[in-house]
Formats: sequence, structure tokens, C-alpha cells
Amino acid sequence: MDWWSIALSPRLWFFLLMFALSGGVLLTVVWFERKAAARVQMRVGPYHVSPWSGGYLQLLADAFKFIISEPIVPRGAHKVLFVWGPPLFVTLAFGASLLLPLTPELRLIKDPALLPYGLIFSLVVLLLVSISVVIIGWSVNNKFAYVGAAREALLVAAYELPLILSFLAMAVLYGTLNPLEIVNKQSLLVGALWNPLAFLVFIIATAMATARFPFEIADYEGDLATGPYSDYGGIFLVLSFAGGTYYATFSYSFLASLLFLGGWALPGFSAGPWPQDIIGNLILAIWVYVKVVALMFFFAFLRAAMPVLRLDHTLALGWRGLLLLGMAGVVWSVVLRLVGVAP
Repeated sequence: MDWWSIALSPRLWFFLLMFALSGGVLLTVVWFERKAAARVQMRVGPYHVSPWSGGYLQLLADAFKFIISEPIVPRGAHKVLFVWGPPLFVTLAFGASLLLPLTPELRLIKDPALLPYGLIFSLVVLLLVSISVVIIGWSVNNKFAYVGAAREALLVAAYELPLILSFLAMAVLYGTLNPLEIVNKQSLLVGALWNPLAFLVFIIATAMATARFPFEIADYEGDLATGPYSDYGGIFLVLSFAGGTYYATFSYSFLASLLFLGGWALPGFSAGPWPQDIIGNLILAIWVYVKVVALMFFFAFLRAAMPVLRLDHTLALGWRGLLLLGMAGVVWSVVLRLVGVAP
């Protein structure tokens, strides 16, 4: 294989786009989250770092400050889990998105027959993220972290089954788990309109899984400091509380864009094969990112507009509300399949 073939490899472009654009997305979403919260609270928000851009680069300055800080392992902490918990967290959170196709041509899984497994494993990996959060909290010799880890474990029991039911509802609706076929079936009407119950359950469960408001319960600063991330600082805090949670939101939003928002399906436009039509494939990839950013903006705005729910109320919502809605979403998909109007 010559250098030109390597430079035009779709897998190489997939990795470049996923790492570069996801970093830009996270930078933009965090800036928007801070600005939106400041606007609601009648503050200025980020400003002093790059005032010409409204403080857009503040996150980079914060990340640089933490990265050059001395990493400290507290006395009494489980050193192995304390050190490896944050890298595991961010790897699982971002790794789930790498199993999904960005466009029909730009994907890590080359064999189309294996794409359904990639979709399933992406969901499984995302569900494992919460376990890494519990490990992080348990490894710290801190009561706030223990309570935060216990809350995280309880929340998993509240959102995990409804999330799986919403995923199952869309699999029944489309009659396939191949993401290429799923996106093709949304060319006229997106999945969120075919099954709004499953979409609603997926969005609420995602907010629970990623500690978005009003479900920032495990790490709520008002009564638990930073919960499982208490006593974490430096690069450990960047990888866990600052990086892992946002990458998990990114991966959940990426999955939702394929299942519910039509993925790369752009009305009136189709790209040719790679590498003959590089520009066309890049346009489709950017279209996916537009949907991902829109979802992440929604989750970010919740911080400025929503209060925090109590733990018992959230558990009741999960078991009494989301579970029933998730089951209703599955039944609705079965009915659509039986009457023959499913996509």
C-alpha cells in the first residue's frame, strides 16, 4: 500500500474527523453551557481569556491549568483504581462513538455485516460508563465520594432498563440493527416522529446517564462537593469530571442522531463513493455533527433552566414513568410493524 492510499484511507479520515471535530464540539458546548448559565443568572460568564471571542478559549486555559498541576493521590485511596479509573472513564465514554458510522463510507467497522454488532456494543459500552464512575467514587477515601458512587449506582437502576427499551423499540420499528439501513429508512420521516415515546425516553435516560440537569444528583455540588470526583484534581479531574461526562454526552447524542434524527440523511443530497467524492462525504459528516451539537446544546441549556430533582423523585420517575413509557414505545413499534406502516 502506497502513501497516497494510506492518506485517503476512510478509516484514517474517520479517526481524524472523530477526534478533531469531537474536540471542537466539546469546546463549543462547554462555552455555550457557561454562557447560557451566566446569561440566565445575569452574569458575564467566560470573558477574560480571548475576550474578542467572548471567552471561547477559557476551557483550554482551564484544561492547561489542571494538566500542569501536580497529580496527587490522597492518603487511604486505592491507588490503582484512583489512577486508572479516569482514563477508563473517558475511554469508554468516547470509545462508544467509534463503533458507529459517521457516514456510509467513513466508519471504523469495514464489514457491513458487523455494523449491527457495532451498534449494540456501542450501547453496551455506554452502559458500562456508569460502572467506571462507581469505581472512581469507591477508590477515593472520602465520604462524599462514597455517597456519590452509591447515588450513581441507584440512578443506573432507574434509567438503564428504559434506555434499553427505547433502543429495542427502534430496532423493532426499523426491523434491523444495521445503522446504514436505519438511516436509509429515515429519508422521509425521522425516527423521533415515528416513535416519539421512545425518543422521549432516550433523551431523559441520556440526561440521567450523563448527570445533566435536572439529574445532576451523584455529583451535585450543593450537597456532595463533586460526588464521586471529590479529591480528584489535575489531569485526573480533566479526564473524569471535565472530560468523561462530556464525551459520554457526545456519544449518547451521536447514537440518538442515528436512531432518531436521520443520521447523515440530508434531503436532496447524496454523496458518491470514497475517495472520488471526498467533499460530499465531508458534508454528510458535518450534517451528523450539526445534529449532535443541537442535542448537546439542549442538554447544556438544561443546566441554566432546570433545578435538581431529589434522588427518590428521580428513582420514582425512572421506575414508574420511564419504564412504562419505554414499554409503551415498544408496543407502539410492534403495532406499526403489524399494520404495515413502519419504515
